[in-house]
Amino acid sequence: MNASRSQRNPRHATAGFTLIELVVVIILLAIVAVTALPRFINLKTDAQLAVMKGMKGALSGAHSQTALLIQLHPENLNSGGGQYTLENGQTIRVRGAIPDGRWNNTFANLVSFDATAQISQNLCDDDSLQWCVRQRGAAWFVNRGYASVAEGRGFVIFPNGYHVNQQRCYLYFLNPNDTAQPAESKSAVIGIDDSEC
Repeated sequence: MNASRSQRNPRHATAGFTLIELVVVIILLAIVAVTALPRFINLKTDAQLAVMKGMKGALSGAHSQTALLIQLHPENLNSGGGQYTLENGQTIRVRGAIPDGRWNNTFANLVSFDATAQISQNLCDDDSLQWCVRQRGAAWFVNRGYASVAEGRGFVIFPNGYHVNQQRCYLYFLNPNDTAQPAESKSAVIGIDDSEC
């Protein structure tokens, strides 16, 4: 019996980590965090870009469909050619027989983007929104190289947490027509700038 008491029972052995083992584990966790964090950030950026591409497709489709409707049913234009009544009775703004570059008076009635609203400042910091829309004059598009003539009006859709004038991470739409009935109608400019996402 004395012999068995002198031998250590493995079930009663003291369990724990040595200081070296803890340091090694912390170093390994730090290495994993350093490698995984950029991948997580890229996933967020990739998700934002995917959403912007989807929004661009929806804007392009709404633009093309509305331009076709205007050609097929010009009787739905008002006498000045600046407003068009949709089949559901909503009225949108028009320039050059294509949808105007306004969000609230035009595209908000043509597309439905969740958690998206027009704001009056350049920083999107409303926690209830995922995307903000900011109206921009034609000069804004010319200054950034998206258009060559400063005519018309447009808007920019950008993610929450971004500043539309300081970070190039947005989807943009410009109707470059200066009046409702220009001598020659110009096509819309629709694009994505993801250089600073």
